[in-house]
Amino acid sequence: MNRASGSSLALLGASLAAVGAVIGFVAYPAVRKAEERALECGRLFGRASQIDAVTRERDALKKRVEDAQTASRTVLRSIPAATDQASLMRMLAVNTSHDVLTQVINAGESIPASPSSRSPFRAVPVTVEMVATFPEVMNLLTRAEGSDRLVRAIKLTIEKQPKPQNRREADWDSPFVKATLELDAVYGSAADASDEVKP
Repeated sequence: MNRASGSSLALLGASLAAVGAVIGFVAYPAVRKAEERALECGRLFGRASQIDAVTRERDALKKRVEDAQTASRTVLRSIPAATDQASLMRMLAVNTSHDVLTQVINAGESIPASPSSRSPFRAVPVTVEMVATFPEVMNLLTRAEGSDRLVRAIKLTIEKQPKPQNRREADWDSPFVKATLELDAVYGSAADASDEVKP
């Protein structure tokens, strides 16, 4: 068998060292860079999934806020700074028809809206007397309570229309009722309250 000479072994060792150096100086940094890129890709994929989760959470919160705003609009009412009796009367007025025989609206003098002496809010007491069908009376009450301004129903009295003298009890079946509705229409300015509280 032939034995490799010392120079061949030296040449082989030098070649292996050169290949190792090339691998060490070229391949190792490339492998390290690939590992760093893989880690960065994993981190970015993680962030992208977080962004999707945050987007879904944001959309859910946005929907909840919209629902809350819609619900608040059905409950919260505005309080005008002035009495604005003209628009109040227009809102309460109904045209006489086959369902409404008469309607009288009386507005009283302004009174404090709350028992607190420091409250800047006042209320105009309004009395609506009408002879109408029961659904029309309830429509008026619903319209008053559902308006965009704060109108408080204080008292509602409903009586069946009395039988005329010339009618027998068995013949009398009137769809009309006599209703008296007492309301408070609140007005005032919260800015007035802050002015009163200042020393």
